[in-house]
Amino acid sequence: MSGGPMKCRWELRDHDFSALGRPPEPPCRASFYTVKPMATPFHPGHHLIRFILVLVLATSAVAGTRSSGVLAEGTPFETTWYCYDSELPGPVVMITGGIHGDEPAGALAARQIADWTVARGTLVVLPRCNPPALAVRDRRVPDLEGAAGDLNRHFPPPSEAQVVTDEQAARIWNFLGARKPDVLLDLHEGYGFRAAGSKSVGSSVITHRRNDNAQQKAMLDAVNIEIDDDQRVFVPLYSAIKGSLVRAAAERLGVDAHILETTTKDQSVSKRVRQHRRMVAGLLMHLGMADESIHWLVRPDTTMATVAIYDGKGSSSAKQSRRFERILDEYRVVRVGPEDIREACLEQFQVVIFPGGSGSGQGNAIGPEGRKQVRRFVQDGGGYVGVCAGAYLALHNYDWGVDLVGMDSFDRKHWRRGTGTVQIELTPEGQERLGRSETDLDIRFAQGPLMVPSEDGLHPGTEVLAWYRTGIGKNGANPETMVDTPAIVAAPFGDGRVVLFSPHPEQTKGLEDILVNALDWTIVEQTEPAVPVTP
Repeated sequence: MSGGPMKCRWELRDHDFSALGRPPEPPCRASFYTVKPMATPFHPGHHLIRFILVLVLATSAVAGTRSSGVLAEGTPFETTWYCYDSELPGPVVMITGGIHGDEPAGALAARQIADWTVARGTLVVLPRCNPPALAVRDRRVPDLEGAAGDLNRHFPPPSEAQVVTDEQAARIWNFLGARKPDVLLDLHEGYGFRAAGSKSVGSSVITHRRNDNAQQKAMLDAVNIEIDDDQRVFVPLYSAIKGSLVRAAAERLGVDAHILETTTKDQSVSKRVRQHRRMVAGLLMHLGMADESIHWLVRPDTTMATVAIYDGKGSSSAKQSRRFERILDEYRVVRVGPEDIREACLEQFQVVIFPGGSGSGQGNAIGPEGRKQVRRFVQDGGGYVGVCAGAYLALHNYDWGVDLVGMDSFDRKHWRRGTGTVQIELTPEGQERLGRSETDLDIRFAQGPLMVPSEDGLHPGTEVLAWYRTGIGKNGANPETMVDTPAIVAAPFGDGRVVLFSPHPEQTKGLEDILVNALDWTIVEQTEPAVPVTP
């Protein structure tokens, strides 16, 4: 949970010990426990063996220093940089992301990595190199075509700037020169899997000099250990394109420089971000710089409320995640996937949101271990907000669900009852919890669950925050079946709180605030008894 102490005991799962190396004992004061091969075989035909390495890390005797600043202040390219100096001798590693605006995973991963610390040396991160392009989700800077608009074709920058990309390239180049990195990792994305024969450089590590193979291999090993498909493994490539930051840094400054490319095709943003994190962690382990923070998605001492939003299989789209991020712009929102949840990443957050999509798809994707982790998270005081599919996931009568509230899904035969606008009526408790003075609201419905109290009486204390007062009936469904069933419910679960939305407040203009207020309610300690379900 955010705000609490980070656990000192951690596991580095699925790493090849020999390739990634172990952090040196003096800087991080690590005690090494038994290293043993797992029974599950590694990727078919691969020469590595899976290991579980359990480390117990003691607090470093020397506290490092964090700093941050602004690059391109007062311009459309204004962006924040981050630095962690361990104050112990070691390499300087620089991470850049977001040079191309249609490659979000690099920028998001770099921002997460900016929260990390290192056992020795210095970590410098510039997550959003190209804010104008990121804002419009386009490769190029708005209003500039071809190479002129492609920031990664302007290094080293010309002595006299001709276009705004020259100006931003000069700022980044000067920043890099001032930091004097030993290693540069530039995070990017391709559109296809190189191993499958795509012309794209997706799923590769591009190293601009062949003698950098040890670093390249460490990153490839770190990411490929989780990939079982020969067509999707990351492959080594060489010779970065002319004009790129990596090529210029390697040729002009003698930096060990690499481009890390994930693949957008058929993969969620959270999965691609995870792959970037693993490659960077592999490099830091190879250099003897890694510490426990390589598992952080957010800093444990962050002052912002922390929200995890599920975006793996079973969630509907990246557009949906961006919508939640816009609504929750005053929160630290991080997209998480099944692998992250199974590794107990929710302990780093205060609330998790499971959005629309497919409840069974989400439940099956996170699997039994993921479902157990979600229940444990809420049991221990975390918040859960489920919208549509995420509400299905939390109900009692599905074997793929997380079973957080004493409500069952009703009229399951007609779950495809259609989409449209319906009317709901807030209860007095709903008005209070959701911050609304009015009672009647029009809201978007998209085949969310019809909820009724569970017959077995488990999970008592559910309260209704809103009732459906009109219904939708398509594909054989009776619209009247919806009427007078709960639309929004809230319940305690252990020390945590749960709010379920059958409809979509985040897709209803003017009702986004009720989602925010519900989320805030799940963060606050419960002080009032829950109200039983009554129509």
